[in-house]
Formats: sequence, structure tokens, C-alpha cells
Amino acid sequence: MKIIYRDGTVTECPEEEVTHVLRHSAAHIMAQAIQHLFPEADFGYGPATERGFYYDVDLGDRKLTDEDLAAIEQEMKKIVKANLPIKPFILPRDEAVKLMQERGAKYKEEHIGDLPEDAIISFYQQGDYIDMCVGPHITYTKALKAFKITQQSGAYWKNDSKNKMLTRINGVAFATQEELEAYEKQQEEARARDHRKIGKEMSLFMTDDLVGKGLPMFLPKGYTVWQELENYIKEKERKLGYQHVMTPCVGTVALYETSGHWAHYKANMFPAMEVEGENFVLRPMNCPHHMMIYANKPHSYR
Repeated sequence: MKIIYRDGTVTECPEEEVTHVLRHSAAHIMAQAIQHLFPEADFGYGPATERGFYYDVDLGDRKLTDEDLAAIEQEMKKIVKANLPIKPFILPRDEAVKLMQERGAKYKEEHIGDLPEDAIISFYQQGDYIDMCVGPHITYTKALKAFKITQQSGAYWKNDSKNKMLTRINGVAFATQEELEAYEKQQEEARARDHRKIGKEMSLFMTDDLVGKGLPMFLPKGYTVWQELENYIKEKERKLGYQHVMTPCVGTVALYETSGHWAHYKANMFPAMEVEGENFVLRPMNCPHHMMIYANKPHSYR
């Protein structure tokens, strides 16, 4: 597979980089497909990842449906079939900013502002689509032979919750159709083993958004399994000489200040609750309580 670098050099792609380059190029082809279907789209970042690729896109108030994702994938196939050449070019900073302004690419323009003054600002173009990128990429869109749009989610611009929430569209790409089919089979098997699916089918547990996402409530069958596992583990521990204790689910802020946890983990702990003039927090770890149990009486170093 031939790849092209931003200086225009074309070479055979090293075997270990094939998947990464394909996925990176797939992100560009997906962005072009999105641009065709949703001309108002403004693009953030679109990298390759260990699991596939994605692009963060500002679609205004539009919410994508499953039908929209299918349409994007279909448009990608048209772009691949058209076998568009992918060509790089480099611009001085002022010209790069002007190009992004002309194309209404405000996120790319902002990204240019984040680059060092001596940064090389390069672009890749395929047909009517231009993307700021360091590359490398495949030389023609037809080299992308096996890909699939997998899901969408939300992502803040620059991963900063103070910024706008963008739509993250994910996909996968492989060198061959056989690899893609193997991936799809693996995903199908994983869905069949999904604990959320099995738990619901077997009436083991339930969840409700009013309680909180990801917070299971164990039903009679599920809690029976829980208790049997708990009893089994505790019996094993007792045979090994472990002794069990129980400590409160809350503790004073002073306890965690003494242990040192407060200074390090305060930002990730639940807010303190004032009760009768004393501040308590929900227990995030057991060790401070257990240290107090240990300190309750003298212990020989022997």
C-alpha cells in the first residue's frame, strides 16, 4: 500500500503502520462524507486510535440518528469508489488561517493558534474536502477497502467541559474485509455475553436513570447469587486466618485529613455533609477506618 507524506513523498507503507494509516485516512473520508450530507458541519479533531478512528463534529442542534450514521457510511463508500487522489500541501501560517476562515472551519482556525510559531502547517485534500493534518495518508481513497461506522457519543472540544459538546462519530477500518468480518463476529459474541443483557434476561438486577446510571439494584435471584459468592469468599478467608470487621459508611473530614487522603483526593470525593457542627464525607476507602481499629489497642512488633 502506497502512502503519501505531507512533503509529497510517496513510499510503500511499513507493515506495522498500515492499520494506523488506513484508520487515519478513514477519518478524513468520513469527514468528507459528513460534509456532503451536512454542509453546516464544523470539524474538530479526527485521529486514528488503537480501536479505530473518530471525528469530533459540531453539527449545531442536529442530533444524529442510526439512519444518519448508515447514510454517512454509504456516502463513504461512494467516495472510496470514486478513487479520489489524496494530495498534501503546506501553507504559511497567515495563508493557513485565511483558508480555514474561508471554509468556515473555526475549530481548525483555533487549532492553528495553538501551534508553535515555527510549526509546519500542512493540509491534505481529496476532491472537495480539505483537512489540516500532518499525515501520512493513503494516496487514493480506493485503498480503504474495509470499514464501518460503529457509534456516536458526545465529546467536549479539547476535552474541556467548559467548551461546547461536539458529536463524536466512531468507526473501525481494517486492511481486508476478512479482518472486518472477524471484528464484527467478535463484537456480536461480546454483545451476546454483555452482562447488562444477561442480567435483564435472567432477572438478576435492574437499573433506573432516576436512581443513577450504572447503579444496579439486585433483584431476588441476583442477590441470591451475590450472597452465595460472598459466603463462599468469606469462608475461604476465614480458613486462611482472616478476621472480618465492619466500619461506618461515613467518616469525619478530620479522619481523612489525618490520613492524608483529603489533600490528595478531595476533588474526587463526595462533598462534605455537616451534621451537628461536624463535617462528614461518604467513605471512599476503608484504610483510615481500619487504621483506627488497629490503633485501638497496643500491638507487639512480634
